[in-house]
Amino acid sequence: MSKTLGKILLGLYFFAFTIPQNIKGLYYVFDRISIQVLFISVINLFIILYIIRRLNFVSFFENIKYKKHFLSYFVVLVFSLISLINADNLIEGLIFLSRYFSMFTAFILIIYLVFITKINFIKLFFSFMILALIAETVYINYSVFDKVISDGQLLKRSMANRGFAGNINISSFSLALKIPVVIYLLFKEKKRLYQILLGLLLSFSVLSILLLFSRAAIIIVFCIIALSLIYYLVKEKRKVLFNSLILSLSIITSFSTYNLLNEKNSYDLIEDRFSTVAQPTEDDSIAQRLLFYKIAFEDIKSAPLFGIGIGNWKLKSIQRANEVLRDYTIPYVVHNDFLEIGAETGLISLACYAYFLIFPFMISLKRSLSIKNNNLSFLIFSFLAIYLFDSSVNFPMHRVITTMNLLFILALFYVITDNKNYESEKYF
Repeated sequence: MSKTLGKILLGLYFFAFTIPQNIKGLYYVFDRISIQVLFISVINLFIILYIIRRLNFVSFFENIKYKKHFLSYFVVLVFSLISLINADNLIEGLIFLSRYFSMFTAFILIIYLVFITKINFIKLFFSFMILALIAETVYINYSVFDKVISDGQLLKRSMANRGFAGNINISSFSLALKIPVVIYLLFKEKKRLYQILLGLLLSFSVLSILLLFSRAAIIIVFCIIALSLIYYLVKEKRKVLFNSLILSLSIITSFSTYNLLNEKNSYDLIEDRFSTVAQPTEDDSIAQRLLFYKIAFEDIKSAPLFGIGIGNWKLKSIQRANEVLRDYTIPYVVHNDFLEIGAETGLISLACYAYFLIFPFMISLKRSLSIKNNNLSFLIFSFLAIYLFDSSVNFPMHRVITTMNLLFILALFYVITDNKNYESEKYF
């Protein structure tokens, strides 16, 4: 397979999240994830048919350094299949299982494409991340600016501003996952013009997160920005003072623009969003999450080995969640991927899924503490810290936009692990 075809296929995987659920108001799917998963499945099939004669998974698997990590995802699939024994709704279970299988197949093929085509995946990864961040930021900010500035409406939290994702929180964390790339390039870049442009992109990206009013995303983004600033200042010392200044000015600009958009409101919307965090009983969102967590723990306790059946938590939780539900709202996800996997597919599956995420996180953290590292490990550590936090309060495994981000981040982890000279930046 040529490098060009490899890049195109990787691009199709990564940007699958841009496929809409409607065209000019005509909805052809109820949930955009359905068409996006179908698209990924078609890409999977195309690649397998294209390389079927050359496909040598034995040789491929031998080149994977962390085989236990690679197989941990497969074990989750196996237990998901077994969990169908306990599923009340077999069809719903099979639908969810097919999604998991499509993503696992995509994971294998993404890594296969990266290694078999010998492309410069690091450059390609940064290009994809920056392009996606620009597209998402422009989409969200334009939507808000059009309403507030052009139409004179009050700034408010609205699903109409959710961007490419089907949920405000998912959009917020998709942006958050890409911000470490901008910070990395900002501290790596030597040309002042590029530093300023990256600062502007960072400013508008952070603004997008502020305008989506996702409390969890705001918290983790500013934690990562603060941690990154400390990391680079300690590691590079006086070499990054200008970069640090650009970073600081970008954040100030984000808040200034937000305040400008919020000036017509009688109160600060972000402050209002955080005002009830310390009082969970007064916040419907937090109250729902706490109840969902309780229900998931009950399900884990009742079926610890194989779970209640993949895709069946939302069905079995309805009666127990009545006290916090309104109108036609039903519990669709636990809002914690770990608890949901544990409840639906059992504790062994949960342990394997946790290992799949935490293992590269810990390896990257260990590498980040080494003076010799070239900051790529710290970048991966930042990515996974955000994803782990997201998995604890939301449902990223259910959305293509965040799942693809994760798979490409793990591919980057595999690439720098495979390259024995990853401490140097010669290949960048």
